[in-house]
Amino acid sequence: MLASWLAGMVALPLALFVAACGQGVGALLGKAGWIGLSVPWDRQAWALVNQPVLNFASLPAASGYWLGSWIAPIAVAALAIPLSLRLQSLVSQLFVVQWAWTAAVIGAAWQPALDSNLSHLARWLQFRGLPAELRYLSSVLVAAVAVPIVLRLIAIARINRYHLRRSRRLLLVAIHLLPIPLAWAAASTAIRGELRLEAGIVAGVPLLVALTVAWIGYPAPLTHAMTTVTGRAFALLMAILLLGWAGVWFAGRPLPDDRAAAVQWGRETSSNNIRPWMEPLLAPWLTPTAGPDDS
Repeated sequence: MLASWLAGMVALPLALFVAACGQGVGALLGKAGWIGLSVPWDRQAWALVNQPVLNFASLPAASGYWLGSWIAPIAVAALAIPLSLRLQSLVSQLFVVQWAWTAAVIGAAWQPALDSNLSHLARWLQFRGLPAELRYLSSVLVAAVAVPIVLRLIAIARINRYHLRRSRRLLLVAIHLLPIPLAWAAASTAIRGELRLEAGIVAGVPLLVALTVAWIGYPAPLTHAMTTVTGRAFALLMAILLLGWAGVWFAGRPLPDDRAAAVQWGRETSSNNIRPWMEPLLAPWLTPTAGPDDS
Protein backbone atom coordinates (compact mmCIF):
# COMPACT_ATOMS: atom_id res chain seq x y z
CA MET A 1 0.00 0.00 0.00
CA LEU A 2 2.80 2.42 0.89
CA ALA A 3 4.50 1.71 -2.44
CA SER A 4 1.24 2.40 -4.27
CA TRP A 5 0.70 5.72 -2.49
CA LEU A 6 4.30 6.71 -3.16
CA ALA A 7 3.82 5.83 -6.83
CA GLY A 8 0.67 7.98 -6.84
CA MET A 9 2.54 10.93 -5.39
CA VAL A 10 5.16 10.51 -8.12
CA ALA A 11 2.47 10.20 -10.81
CA LEU A 12 0.60 13.38 -9.84
CA PRO A 13 3.20 15.96 -10.96
CA LEU A 14 3.82 13.86 -14.06
CA ALA A 15 0.11 14.09 -14.91
CA LEU A 16 0.21 17.89 -14.55
CA PHE A 17 3.27 18.20 -16.76
CA VAL A 18 1.74 15.85 -19.34
CA ALA A 19 -1.23 18.22 -19.62
CA ALA A 20 0.97 21.31 -20.01
CA CYS A 21 3.26 19.58 -22.50
CA GLY A 22 0.24 18.36 -24.45
CA GLN A 23 -0.82 21.95 -25.01
CA GLY A 24 2.73 22.95 -25.88
CA VAL A 25 3.06 20.22 -28.51
CA GLY A 26 -0.39 21.12 -29.86
CA ALA A 27 0.74 24.72 -30.16
CA LEU A 28 3.87 23.67 -32.06
CA LEU A 29 1.72 21.70 -34.49
CA GLY A 30 -0.20 24.91 -35.11
CA LYS A 31 3.03 26.77 -35.94
CA ALA A 32 3.16 28.60 -32.61
CA GLY A 33 6.26 28.93 -30.44
CA TRP A 34 6.41 27.09 -27.11
CA ILE A 35 8.30 29.22 -24.59
CA GLY A 36 7.37 27.86 -21.16
CA LEU A 37 4.73 26.29 -18.96
CA SER A 38 2.80 26.68 -15.75
CA VAL A 39 1.20 23.96 -13.64
CA PRO A 40 -0.75 25.98 -11.04
CA TRP A 41 -2.20 24.04 -8.12
CA ASP A 42 -5.65 25.65 -8.36
CA ARG A 43 -6.00 26.28 -12.10
CA GLN A 44 -5.62 24.37 -15.34
CA ALA A 45 -2.11 23.69 -16.59
CA TRP A 46 -0.89 26.03 -19.33
CA ALA A 47 1.82 26.06 -21.97
CA LEU A 48 3.33 29.51 -22.48
CA VAL A 49 3.15 30.22 -26.18
CA ASN A 50 4.07 32.86 -28.77
CA GLN A 51 1.08 32.84 -31.11
CA PRO A 52 1.93 33.16 -34.82
CA VAL A 53 -0.92 35.66 -35.37
CA LEU A 54 -3.06 37.67 -32.99
CA ASN A 55 -6.24 35.70 -33.77
CA PHE A 56 -4.48 32.34 -33.55
CA ALA A 57 -6.73 31.09 -30.73
CA SER A 58 -9.83 31.28 -32.94
CA LEU A 59 -8.30 29.50 -35.94
CA PRO A 60 -8.72 25.77 -36.77
CA ALA A 61 -4.92 25.49 -36.56
CA ALA A 62 -5.22 26.19 -32.83
CA SER A 63 -7.21 23.02 -32.14
CA GLY A 64 -4.12 21.22 -30.88
CA TYR A 65 -3.31 24.22 -28.69
CA TRP A 66 -6.74 24.06 -27.02
CA LEU A 67 -7.18 20.28 -26.91
CA GLY A 68 -3.61 19.12 -26.27
CA SER A 69 -3.85 19.52 -22.48
CA TRP A 70 -6.86 17.18 -22.52
CA ILE A 71 -5.82 14.71 -25.23
CA ALA A 72 -2.34 14.05 -23.79
CA PRO A 73 -3.55 12.83 -20.35
CA ILE A 74 -6.29 10.75 -21.99
CA ALA A 75 -3.68 9.16 -24.26
CA VAL A 76 -1.41 8.33 -21.31
CA ALA A 77 -4.32 6.85 -19.37
CA ALA A 78 -5.54 4.79 -22.33
CA LEU A 79 -2.16 3.49 -23.52
CA ALA A 80 -0.26 2.94 -20.27
CA ILE A 81 -2.20 -0.15 -19.20
CA PRO A 82 -2.07 -2.20 -22.44
CA LEU A 83 1.57 -1.27 -23.04
CA SER A 84 2.70 -2.29 -19.55
CA LEU A 85 1.30 -5.81 -19.29
CA ARG A 86 4.70 -7.53 -19.29
CA LEU A 87 6.43 -5.33 -16.71
CA GLN A 88 8.21 -7.65 -14.28
CA SER A 89 8.20 -5.70 -10.99
CA LEU A 90 5.34 -4.92 -8.63
CA VAL A 91 6.50 -1.32 -8.20
CA SER A 92 6.51 -0.68 -11.95
CA GLN A 93 3.02 -2.16 -12.29
CA LEU A 94 1.71 -0.02 -9.43
CA PHE A 95 3.38 3.07 -10.88
CA VAL A 96 1.73 2.52 -14.26
CA VAL A 97 -1.66 2.07 -12.59
CA GLN A 98 -1.24 5.27 -10.57
CA TRP A 99 0.12 7.28 -13.50
CA ALA A 100 -2.74 6.21 -15.76
CA TRP A 101 -5.23 6.91 -12.98
CA THR A 102 -3.96 10.40 -12.10
CA ALA A 103 -3.59 11.30 -15.78
CA ALA A 104 -7.24 10.38 -16.30
CA VAL A 105 -8.84 11.79 -13.15
CA ILE A 106 -6.65 14.83 -12.52
CA GLY A 107 -5.27 15.59 -15.99
CA ALA A 108 -8.33 14.89 -18.13
CA ALA A 109 -11.26 15.35 -15.72
CA TRP A 110 -10.45 17.61 -12.75
CA GLN A 111 -8.12 20.11 -14.44
CA PRO A 112 -10.21 20.95 -17.54
CA ALA A 113 -13.23 21.64 -15.33
CA LEU A 114 -11.47 24.05 -12.96
CA ASP A 115 -12.02 27.18 -15.04
CA SER A 116 -15.52 26.26 -16.23
CA ASN A 117 -16.34 28.27 -19.37
CA LEU A 118 -12.74 29.49 -19.68
CA SER A 119 -11.14 26.04 -19.78
CA HIS A 120 -9.18 24.95 -22.85
CA LEU A 121 -11.88 22.48 -23.86
CA ALA A 122 -14.66 25.04 -23.37
CA ARG A 123 -12.78 27.66 -25.36
CA TRP A 124 -12.28 25.25 -28.26
CA LEU A 125 -16.00 24.45 -28.28
CA GLN A 126 -16.78 28.16 -28.23
CA PHE A 127 -14.51 28.95 -31.18
CA ARG A 128 -15.92 26.01 -33.14
CA GLY A 129 -19.49 27.14 -32.47
CA LEU A 130 -20.36 23.96 -30.53
CA PRO A 131 -22.54 23.74 -27.39
CA ALA A 132 -20.56 24.40 -24.22
CA GLU A 133 -22.34 21.50 -22.51
CA LEU A 134 -20.33 19.06 -24.64
CA ARG A 135 -17.42 19.57 -22.25
CA TYR A 136 -19.20 17.34 -19.75
CA LEU A 137 -18.76 14.39 -22.09
CA SER A 138 -15.12 14.36 -21.04
CA SER A 139 -16.17 12.70 -17.79
CA VAL A 140 -17.77 9.86 -19.80
CA LEU A 141 -14.57 9.27 -21.77
CA VAL A 142 -12.44 9.42 -18.64
CA ALA A 143 -14.76 6.94 -16.95
CA ALA A 144 -14.39 4.54 -19.88
CA VAL A 145 -10.60 4.84 -19.74
CA ALA A 146 -10.67 4.21 -15.97
CA VAL A 147 -12.21 0.74 -16.35
CA PRO A 148 -9.05 -1.14 -17.49
CA ILE A 149 -7.00 0.76 -14.88
CA VAL A 150 -9.17 -0.58 -12.06
CA LEU A 151 -9.19 -4.07 -13.55
CA ARG A 152 -5.38 -4.06 -13.71
CA LEU A 153 -5.16 -3.11 -10.03
CA ILE A 154 -7.45 -6.00 -9.08
CA ALA A 155 -5.49 -8.38 -11.34
CA ILE A 156 -2.29 -7.40 -9.54
CA ALA A 157 -3.89 -7.96 -6.14
CA ARG A 158 -5.09 -11.42 -7.18
CA ILE A 159 -1.51 -12.61 -7.70
CA ASN A 160 -1.09 -13.13 -3.94
CA ARG A 161 -4.74 -13.44 -2.96
CA TYR A 162 -6.53 -15.44 -5.63
CA HIS A 163 -10.01 -15.10 -4.13
CA LEU A 164 -11.06 -11.48 -3.57
CA ARG A 165 -14.52 -10.85 -2.23
CA ARG A 166 -16.43 -7.75 -3.29
CA SER A 167 -15.78 -6.04 0.01
CA ARG A 168 -12.03 -6.56 -0.43
CA ARG A 169 -12.11 -5.32 -4.03
CA LEU A 170 -13.97 -2.18 -2.97
CA LEU A 171 -11.51 -1.59 -0.15
CA LEU A 172 -8.59 -2.22 -2.48
CA VAL A 173 -9.74 0.36 -5.03
CA ALA A 174 -10.74 2.88 -2.35
CA ILE A 175 -7.40 2.66 -0.54
CA HIS A 176 -5.16 2.68 -3.62
CA LEU A 177 -6.94 5.01 -6.07
CA LEU A 178 -9.02 7.51 -4.12
CA PRO A 179 -6.57 9.21 -1.66
CA ILE A 180 -4.35 11.04 -4.18
CA PRO A 181 -7.17 12.64 -6.26
CA LEU A 182 -9.18 13.52 -3.15
CA ALA A 183 -6.16 15.08 -1.43
CA TRP A 184 -5.26 17.09 -4.54
CA ALA A 185 -8.87 18.27 -4.92
CA ALA A 186 -8.94 19.35 -1.26
CA ALA A 187 -5.62 21.20 -1.60
CA SER A 188 -6.72 22.93 -4.82
CA THR A 189 -10.01 23.97 -3.20
CA ALA A 190 -8.25 25.32 -0.11
CA ILE A 191 -5.77 27.35 -2.18
CA ARG A 192 -8.53 28.82 -4.33
CA GLY A 193 -10.78 29.44 -1.36
CA GLU A 194 -13.96 28.36 -3.13
CA LEU A 195 -15.85 25.14 -3.79
CA ARG A 196 -14.84 23.53 -7.10
CA LEU A 197 -18.29 22.09 -7.75
CA GLU A 198 -18.07 21.48 -11.52
CA ALA A 199 -14.60 19.95 -11.27
CA GLY A 200 -15.76 17.78 -8.39
CA ILE A 201 -18.71 16.47 -10.38
CA VAL A 202 -16.70 15.79 -13.56
CA ALA A 203 -13.88 14.07 -11.65
CA GLY A 204 -16.34 12.29 -9.38
CA VAL A 205 -17.81 10.29 -12.27
CA PRO A 206 -14.68 8.15 -12.88
CA LEU A 207 -14.31 7.69 -9.11
CA LEU A 208 -17.84 6.26 -8.90
CA VAL A 209 -17.17 4.12 -11.98
CA ALA A 210 -14.00 2.78 -10.35
CA LEU A 211 -15.96 1.65 -7.29
CA THR A 212 -18.63 0.14 -9.54
CA VAL A 213 -16.01 -1.81 -11.49
CA ALA A 214 -14.55 -3.02 -8.20
CA TRP A 215 -18.01 -4.28 -7.24
CA ILE A 216 -18.74 -6.19 -10.44
CA GLY A 217 -15.32 -6.77 -12.05
CA TYR A 218 -13.27 -9.89 -11.39
CA PRO A 219 -10.34 -10.09 -13.83
CA ALA A 220 -7.93 -12.99 -13.97
CA PRO A 221 -4.72 -12.49 -11.97
CA LEU A 222 -1.54 -11.54 -13.78
CA THR A 223 0.22 -14.79 -14.51
CA HIS A 224 3.83 -13.85 -15.21
CA ALA A 225 6.47 -13.72 -12.48
CA MET A 226 6.80 -10.41 -10.70
CA THR A 227 9.53 -9.18 -8.34
CA THR A 228 8.52 -7.81 -4.95
CA VAL A 229 9.03 -4.29 -3.64
CA THR A 230 12.70 -3.62 -2.84
CA GLY A 231 14.56 -0.86 -1.06
CA ARG A 232 16.15 0.14 -4.36
CA ALA A 233 12.70 0.59 -5.89
CA PHE A 234 11.63 2.78 -2.96
CA ALA A 235 14.78 4.88 -3.31
CA LEU A 236 14.16 5.38 -7.02
CA LEU A 237 10.56 6.42 -6.38
CA MET A 238 11.71 8.89 -3.72
CA ALA A 239 14.28 10.43 -6.08
CA ILE A 240 11.69 10.86 -8.85
CA LEU A 241 9.23 12.19 -6.27
CA LEU A 242 11.63 14.93 -5.17
CA LEU A 243 12.42 15.92 -8.76
CA GLY A 244 8.76 15.96 -9.78
CA TRP A 245 7.55 18.04 -6.88
CA ALA A 246 10.51 20.41 -7.22
CA GLY A 247 9.33 21.01 -10.78
CA VAL A 248 5.75 21.58 -9.63
CA TRP A 249 7.04 24.02 -6.99
CA PHE A 250 9.04 26.13 -9.44
CA ALA A 251 6.44 25.96 -12.22
CA GLY A 252 3.17 26.28 -10.34
CA ARG A 253 3.29 27.10 -6.63
CA PRO A 254 0.73 29.66 -5.36
CA LEU A 255 1.99 33.23 -5.00
CA PRO A 256 0.49 36.32 -3.33
CA ASP A 257 -2.31 38.26 -5.03
CA ASP A 258 -3.85 35.12 -6.55
CA ARG A 259 -0.86 34.55 -8.81
CA ALA A 260 1.03 31.37 -9.63
CA ALA A 261 4.58 30.49 -10.62
CA ALA A 262 5.60 29.54 -14.14
CA VAL A 263 8.80 28.63 -15.96
CA GLN A 264 9.82 30.44 -19.15
CA TRP A 265 12.67 29.31 -21.39
CA GLY A 266 11.95 31.35 -24.53
CA ARG A 267 11.68 35.08 -25.21
CA GLU A 268 8.07 36.23 -25.44
CA THR A 269 6.72 38.28 -28.34
CA SER A 270 3.85 40.76 -28.38
CA SER A 271 1.43 37.93 -29.28
CA ASN A 272 2.21 35.72 -26.28
CA ASN A 273 -0.46 34.03 -24.17
CA ILE A 274 1.13 34.66 -20.75
CA ARG A 275 -1.73 35.28 -18.33
CA PRO A 276 -1.73 38.18 -15.83
CA TRP A 277 -1.79 35.72 -12.94
CA MET A 278 1.43 34.02 -14.06
CA GLU A 279 4.81 35.01 -12.65
CA PRO A 280 7.38 33.28 -14.86
CA LEU A 281 10.79 32.26 -13.59
CA LEU A 282 13.07 33.15 -16.49
CA ALA A 283 15.74 30.77 -17.70
CA PRO A 284 19.31 32.06 -17.11
CA TRP A 285 19.84 32.85 -20.81
CA LEU A 286 16.82 35.21 -20.75
CA THR A 287 18.05 37.19 -17.76
CA PRO A 288 20.16 40.23 -18.76
CA THR A 289 23.64 40.25 -17.26
CA ALA A 290 24.72 43.48 -15.62
CA GLY A 291 27.71 45.07 -17.32
CA PRO A 292 30.66 46.79 -15.57
CA ASP A 293 29.11 50.27 -15.99
CA ASP A 294 25.62 49.26 -14.83
CA SER A 295 24.53 50.45 -11.44
